[in-house]
Amino acid sequence: MSPAPGRARLRAWNWLASATLAVVAVIAADAWLTSPARVEPAPALDPAAIRPGFGPATFAAALAASDATVDGARVTLATHPGEWLRLEVLARALAARHRLTADAADLAEAERLLERALAIAPWPAGPALTAAEVSLAVHDLDGAERSLARFDASAVPAPPDEQAVAGSLRCEIAFQRGDLPRARQLCSGGDLGSLLRRANLAAKSGDTGAAVRIVETELRRPRLAPQAFATLALQRASLALATGDWEAAGAWARAAERAFPGYWLSEAYLAQQLALEGDPAGATRRYTELARRTGDPDVLDALARLAEADGQAAEARRWAAQAGAAWQQRARLLPITYATHHAEHLLLHGDPRRALALAQADYARRPYSGTIVHYAYALWRSGEPARALAVVRHGEARGFVTAEMKLVEAVSLGSLGRAAEAGTALAAARRLNPRIDSQRQQFVAFGRD
Repeated sequence: MSPAPGRARLRAWNWLASATLAVVAVIAADAWLTSPARVEPAPALDPAAIRPGFGPATFAAALAASDATVDGARVTLATHPGEWLRLEVLARALAARHRLTADAADLAEAERLLERALAIAPWPAGPALTAAEVSLAVHDLDGAERSLARFDASAVPAPPDEQAVAGSLRCEIAFQRGDLPRARQLCSGGDLGSLLRRANLAAKSGDTGAAVRIVETELRRPRLAPQAFATLALQRASLALATGDWEAAGAWARAAERAFPGYWLSEAYLAQQLALEGDPAGATRRYTELARRTGDPDVLDALARLAEADGQAAEARRWAAQAGAAWQQRARLLPITYATHHAEHLLLHGDPRRALALAQADYARRPYSGTIVHYAYALWRSGEPARALAVVRHGEARGFVTAEMKLVEAVSLGSLGRAAEAGTALAAARRLNPRIDSQRQQFVAFGRD
C-alpha cells in the first residue's frame, strides 16, 4: 500500500491522523481498539509555585543587555582587529544572542569569526572550546570534533569547568552520531549541560519519566535566572508533549511566559497550546503577531498548517510561501544547520525530491532519533516503505525509542501489508504517547527534534 498523493500537504511530524488511514485497513481491529497502557504521572511539581531569581526580568531587557554586549565587543574588535581573543569575545556574544533570539545571522557570523580566530592563533592556542560549541550549534559534528582535538592538545590542562563543557559537547556529538552507550558514558558529569543532555538521552531512549526527574530537579534549584527558568520550563513542556500530556505542557509553557515575559519561544509554545486546546483562532492570532515580529519559518509553517486545517487553502499557500522564503534565507546562511526542518517544509509545500535528498544527507551526518523520523517519513512518502522501515529498525537497534519512530514503523509495515506487526508498532506508539493519533497532534510544531 503506497502513500496517498492527496496527503501531500499534511505535516510530516505528527501525521498519524491521516497516515492511520493507510494502516487501519490492514491492522486487525482488536489491535487497533486495544486501549493504550496508562502513562505514569510525572512527579508532582507545580509550575505556578516556582519563582525565578535574579537576572533580566523580561525578554526585552535580556535582549537589550545582549545587544549592548555585542556592540561593545564590536567596538573592542575594531580597535584590536588582529587579536584572536577579541574575535572570540564577539563570537561568544553573538552566539549568546542567537540562543535568545534564534537569529541565524548571528550564528553564521559567530562561525565565521571563530574560523578567523583559529587561523590567526598559533596551534594549539585559540578559541577551540568556543568553536566546538558553535560548530555543534550549526550541526557540524566533524568541525566540533576537530576543535575539541585542538582543545585537548593544549600544553596547559584546562580548568575543571571547561573540561566539563568539553565532556558535555562530546556527549552530544556521540548522541547525534547514534552512539547512545558512548553518549551516556560521556554525560556522566554533574554540570548542568551534562545533566540536561542526560535527560534528553533518557527521553529519546523511551524513559521520559527519568528525563522529567532530571529536569524537575534543576527546576527546583533556588534563584534560577528568569531566562534559565524559562528554558527549563519549556524543556519540561516538551517532555509533557512527548507523552501526550497537553495539560502539563500548557502549565509549563505559561509558567515560562510568566517568568520571562516577551520571550518569543514561550509565545510560540503558547500559540501551539491554544491549537491543542481547541482554539485555532486564538492560536492563529498569536502566531500571526509572532510571525510579524520574528519572521521565524517554523511559526510561518505553523500558520500554514492551521489555515489548511481550517480549509483556507489560499491562506495556507500564502503562509507556506513566506515560510519557504525564510527557509531559503537560512539555508543560504547555514547550509546544513536547518536541513531537516527545511526538508520537512519542502516535502509538504515544495519539492519532494529535494526534501528527500536533504533529509537523507542530514541523517547521514546525524543518525539520531530526530533525523531518523524525518528521513524515514520522507522515504515512506516517496513510496519506499521498506527502506523507511529499515531506517527505523536500525535506529531502534541502536537504542532509540520514541512514539514518532514507532509511528513511522507502523505505517511502513502497514504499507507493506504486514498487518499484525503494524498493529504491534502502533500500540507501542500509543503507549508512549496516548494522544499520538489525535487530529490535533498535527499542530505540535515546537518542543520536538
